[in-house]
Amino acid sequence: MNGKQDHFQYAMNQGHSAAWDQNWDKAATYYRQALAEIPDHPKALTSLALALYELQDYQEALEYYQRAVEISPNDPVPLEKVAVILERLGHLSPAVDAYMEVAEKYARSRELDKAIENWSSVVSLNPEHLTAHSRLAMVYERLGRKQQALIEYLAIASLLQSTGEAPKAIQTIQHIKQIMPES
Repeated sequence: MNGKQDHFQYAMNQGHSAAWDQNWDKAATYYRQALAEIPDHPKALTSLALALYELQDYQEALEYYQRAVEISPNDPVPLEKVAVILERLGHLSPAVDAYMEVAEKYARSRELDKAIENWSSVVSLNPEHLTAHSRLAMVYERLGRKQQALIEYLAIASLLQSTGEAPKAIQTIQHIKQIMPES
């Protein structure tokens, strides 16, 4: 190992040790030192972001998580943290967009429980988000969770009806009857 890598690894180890002890100030200091050695290291970025989040420095934590998203665009975890922080800061529209993007990434990698969590976050922030309700309904139906699918399909029908799309709303209700004829 070269000196730069040695310093990086030492700082990361010390940061992890401080984080384990929940000494977030100290952890942040060490993670900053690690990033001084290797500025775009994804684990160092997310570790510093977590320490800053725990210190309730949400704005700076957001910046580091966003950098991690740029460097590791296929990793849904940093983007999920971005969504959480945006929500916490009251930036609901960008939070909804981030949660949707995260949910789609999890769905593509077949991590459906995590996708469901994120689509659920979308509909809790924006109850009229038709796409999120649709994704939830389809996934619940595929997983055999008929009661949850029914609730989502009813929300979809209601949204469609309220936007003047009665034929599509009726079509959605007919689909519900097919998957749950006893309901």
